Amino acid sequence: MTFANDEVLKFYKSMPFNLASDQIENQKNIKSGVSLRNHPPLIEVLSKSSTVLEVGCGVGWLSMQMADLFDVKVTSIDFNPVVIDKAKETSRQLGIAVSFQEADLFLFKPEERFEVCISLGALHHTNNCHFAIRRCLEDFLVDKGYFYVGLYHLHGRKPFLEHFQELTEQGFSENQLLGEYSRLTNFKIDGHHTYSWFRDQVLHPHETQHTLKEITEVCAKSGARLVKTSINQFEDFETEAELFEREVEYEQVSRRWLAEGKYFPGFFTALYRKT
Repeated sequence: MTFANDEVLKFYKSMPFNLASDQIENQKNIKSGVSLRNHPPLIEVLSKSSTVLEVGCGVGWLSMQMADLFDVKVTSIDFNPVVIDKAKETSRQLGIAVSFQEADLFLFKPEERFEVCISLGALHHTNNCHFAIRRCLEDFLVDKGYFYVGLYHLHGRKPFLEHFQELTEQGFSENQLLGEYSRLTNFKIDGHHTYSWFRDQVLHPHETQHTLKEITEVCAKSGARLVKTSINQFEDFETEAELFEREVEYEQVSRRWLAEGKYFPGFFTALYRKT
């Protein structure tokens, strides 16, 4: 049984996310390690691991950076054949070995389990995020393995969604909405890259939002405990409760950034370890 969303697949087949129009620019960004630098706990985990699975890899930036910068065997899956083809082409051009596979995460049956399983910005586009998390923990990960997940945040994402919904109801055209998104983000790669982000953030056909508390409870049922999270900038914490209290403040932070004309992504990441 699958909980993959057909509308999501159709949407991202028409234009893959996070691509510049210039392939050389894409290659330069992959070799820079830019995606990995935003995830300090992941860097620490990769330094002591040998096998990695990325679920929902898209065009493969993160997977290629992991394989390029660490001594790890990387397997990457996505249910979109268009992005898998692009990822394979880029990895061949760069000479970076990654096993890119077209696969539905709900049907995927790997021959081995992995020491690290990663899914950033993908599971909230499925029809059952909780079950997707359970698959990652219970079916893809070895005992004592690490699961690193990134999802839209219930409180932090709300002001951004409301803002663009209000503009849409006021009659803003797609070009006007794109202009507002560009103003907030100030991306500097190229227009194609900005538009791919705009589509992902504003025109997406389906997404869900979640909290650290909710996801930590889901992971606990599959025998995994919280290790680090972006909610407190990956600092050590004494109790999970203090993090759950802190994350409620994300909505006010998001509203403040929006008022200042800045983009607050409303996205959080968390590292769990299977015990």
